[in-house]
Amino acid sequence: MTITEKPMKADFVLDCSGHLCPVPILMTEEKMADLKKGDVLEVIFTDPGARSDLEAWCQGTGHALLGFRNDKFKGFASIRKN
Repeated sequence: MTITEKPMKADFVLDCSGHLCPVPILMTEEKMADLKKGDVLEVIFTDPGARSDLEAWCQGTGHALLGFRNDKFKGFASIRKN
């Protein structure tokens, strides 16, 4: 799996800021169920463990993790529904 640090164009944005594990994964799973194949979801998170959780979740579900980026206080993950 190749993970970039570049911003990705997202079709939808899910802000999980302020939530700790496992809430960001549960919110992501719920939102992905509403998307169509090929849609890209940007997940915004503040929990430092969310990055590794999202990587593992994508591997387990078959969705494509397109990349991560960070600013000072938040992380951003781009995930394509497969």
